[in-house]
Amino acid sequence: MSGAVRAIAGWEFRLGARARWILAMGAAFALLAGGVTLLALGSVRSLGSTGIGPSGAALVNLGVLLPSLMGLLLAAGSLAGERDHGMLTLLLAQPVRPGRVVLGVFLGLAGSLWATLGIGYGLALLLLSPVARGQDVLPIAVLVGSTFAVAAAGVAVGAALAAWSRRRLQAVALATALWIALALGFDLAIAAIAPTVHLGPGGLLVVVLLNPLEAGRILALLGMELEGTALGPFGAYLLARFGTVGAVGLLAADLIAWAVVPLGVATLALSRRDL
Repeated sequence: MSGAVRAIAGWEFRLGARARWILAMGAAFALLAGGVTLLALGSVRSLGSTGIGPSGAALVNLGVLLPSLMGLLLAAGSLAGERDHGMLTLLLAQPVRPGRVVLGVFLGLAGSLWATLGIGYGLALLLLSPVARGQDVLPIAVLVGSTFAVAAAGVAVGAALAAWSRRRLQAVALATALWIALALGFDLAIAAIAPTVHLGPGGLLVVVLLNPLEAGRILALLGMELEGTALGPFGAYLLARFGTVGAVGLLAADLIAWAVVPLGVATLALSRRDL
């Protein structure tokens, strides 16, 4: 990693870590993670069982929805705000390629977001420690890794939206609308067209890969070995078609692509646009 990338990443990390709204959302994530963990622990203890299964399942949706929104808004607001204030123009006037600027911004903002999410998961894991077992280490790692991957994809997409938007408000509005579409509208749209349009196996695969939130959710559930109705129709199809290892590899590659491709789009935008 070049010195310019490290410097930009460090600057963005400090800015992201000090942002009041991201601290507030991080505190909300920690409280929600602790709350759903306590509720799930109640059922575990009432049944006299051990393990993090019910608690981990309760954390999956939380770990997909809120971090993705945080990543989108953080990157969209930060990069577009720096352009509006002239800081991005000043930075690109230096002998630094746009690709390195985008990479530094991504690493810094993703790092600050991961640190914030780590506090929430730390609280949840502390509460889970009395019932956790040795075999729970891998499911916990997959759950946290899926959350971090979805958050990173949100940062990358937010950066791309900011790079192509004219103003900060436009970038934030687009990021919010995209999150609503992915979190709520996507499934509703599929349910609406399902009676008239036969997607088929290939269509189901495309549906999963086009939604990083769904990909992250299924990946976390597969890592926790939660099958059946918890996976939903898309997850059940992937499991039957590719097996557990193949489905995990495909979903992980999809989330990586959701981070890499938007960063390339952001680099292209900064290279071509007149800031």
